[in-house]
Amino acid sequence: MLSRMRRILAGVAAALLALPAANAAAETEKELQPYAEAAAGAAARYDALKRKGGEAKCGPDLIGTLRERAGKNIVYPLLYSPKKRMQGSVESWNDIPAVGQLSFLNTSHAALPPGLEAYFKAAVSDDTLYVLAVAKDSHVNFGFRPAYNSDCFELFLDPFFTRDTRSDDSSMQLFITAADPAGKTFRSEGKIPAEARPVPVEGGWGVEIAIPLDNAYFRLKPFDGLAFGFNLSYNNNDDGKARNQKITWSGLDRNDSSWNNPSVFGVMEVVRTDAQPVEPVRPGPAIEENRRRRSAGETFEDLGALARSRPSPAVVRGFMSGRLDNGRAFHDMANDWGANAVRLQLHGIGPKPTWTPENYPVFLDRLEEAVKQAKAAGIKVIPVAFEVPCELGGREMWEVPGVEEGFKRYWRGIAERLKPYAGTIWGYDLYNEPLGRSQLPYAPVEWRQMAVNIMKAIREVDKDVWIIYETGPGGGWRGFEDLKPLPDSRVIYSLHFYEPGAFTHQGIAATQLQDPGLLARAQESTGVEYPAFIGGIRFDEASLERSLRPVIEFQEKYKVPIYVGEFSVIAWAPVDSAVRYLRDVTGIFNRHGWSWTYHAFREYPGWSLEHEDGVVRKDAALKPVRESARGKVMKEAFRAPVVNK
Repeated sequence: MLSRMRRILAGVAAALLALPAANAAAETEKELQPYAEAAAGAAARYDALKRKGGEAKCGPDLIGTLRERAGKNIVYPLLYSPKKRMQGSVESWNDIPAVGQLSFLNTSHAALPPGLEAYFKAAVSDDTLYVLAVAKDSHVNFGFRPAYNSDCFELFLDPFFTRDTRSDDSSMQLFITAADPAGKTFRSEGKIPAEARPVPVEGGWGVEIAIPLDNAYFRLKPFDGLAFGFNLSYNNNDDGKARNQKITWSGLDRNDSSWNNPSVFGVMEVVRTDAQPVEPVRPGPAIEENRRRRSAGETFEDLGALARSRPSPAVVRGFMSGRLDNGRAFHDMANDWGANAVRLQLHGIGPKPTWTPENYPVFLDRLEEAVKQAKAAGIKVIPVAFEVPCELGGREMWEVPGVEEGFKRYWRGIAERLKPYAGTIWGYDLYNEPLGRSQLPYAPVEWRQMAVNIMKAIREVDKDVWIIYETGPGGGWRGFEDLKPLPDSRVIYSLHFYEPGAFTHQGIAATQLQDPGLLARAQESTGVEYPAFIGGIRFDEASLERSLRPVIEFQEKYKVPIYVGEFSVIAWAPVDSAVRYLRDVTGIFNRHGWSWTYHAFREYPGWSLEHEDGVVRKDAALKPVRESARGKVMKEAFRAPVVNK
């Protein structure tokens, strides 16, 4: 049977081996074309299965997904090998013909040292996915934290073929590295269960990885044509300090985004010749438990009553600002731009954090003065907490017992001080971009009830002020997927929108680099356009609105106000694309009656509407202009008619 499978795989394996050497600035459609036939072939096989009456889905519209990605993606033919097991040698993998080369260098990293090479092979049995990963690396450095600062493989698995930035409970990422500096034992870091064993490799190191196919996060059984998202990267520590380079298998991931974006994964497709019943991939108990926890916490007993009796705040359109002493800026926002609100970042002051007994009264004085200045300019104020009012000691805030009480004291004091300015305060934004990295890409499950308790503390002082709730993760729209309204009728539900990040944030990290060569490479790697295929997915106004469906459906179901606290596009994005993007997203926001604030006003020049368009400069040393092209389209958005929902 193996010889027959080799013939089946021969053409695709040859294409895989033909992957060109990494060249971050020279990727073209032509370079990825050898994989078009493999992707199209996978879709055709699914069609054939369906004609035979088999169930051919592992996720929503998988056939359409593969067709859309044909010519943009890599497909690895995953050989079904029922007796496969880990044997501790490269030679034991000689019966697997397909090789996946890690050839694409992430654009934000330094050039590869001579001789660095990495590849993988993979096979699947009835109950286990096996991967051999090999690195030819003359400078091996283990034992650094976090794991990606060691020499390590980073494996990504999307069994549900979600295509977007969703997964369940961060269950799609594994780090495979040595457990000790000598590299005698190996470990797997991540929520997917996996076993890792070292493999001797001359001039480098290797590892065999075994992942059970029936686990707490997913349950699947391999059948002919089964496809799922997959990627493998290699993090290289060459100087004994931290990661220097990262290379990856999927040519769609050129900006180190696989950690939160399955749309840039490649595809594994199972190839087996014996007839097998098709069994869909099912979620494991950990995913179901995580969904339950995300939707837990106090809510209204009668959600229908909430929808029927809901008050609504005035729709606002404004800017985000990080200064408490900028009355001139408030005046210009209103008079030059037509803004009527400012999202005011609350940062620490002095040598100690804002919330300490010494600094807190001073902070409140400055905040009150800023509110007075905004009131004089006719601007509504949206104070937003940008710091955690508690000592964290290097831990995530969810791990610190006193953080909730700290937030309560912090916001209760603000509410007491600003209650006389009720006509100027649009709402209190409880915390900017709540994020639990251990629970990515979903909102931290602890945040919802914590926000409810903070809100109750504010209500002890002010029963009428609007509360702004950012669902997470990081303010993203995915927090709306399992959301139930908070138990209060005066809550505004908020998100931030920077999708797709490869367009809105193109080249931003490299402008901070001091190395002229890296800046030059960053300049070469910008130029991401919109609308366009980005990461194998078509992005345009229609697709952006589709991605926001969870928010739209939440608004329509519960009749609640929606607020986009941040959105933007970097100044050096292609000018026509930036204009089109801003016109599209503000059009979506305005059509649905959402309030919004642009990020940001007179802060970092790269985000500024008052600096030149379309130029990449070190440290974002952009020239001020009276009105950028992006600024012109934003003025149109400020003047657009208000839709009341």
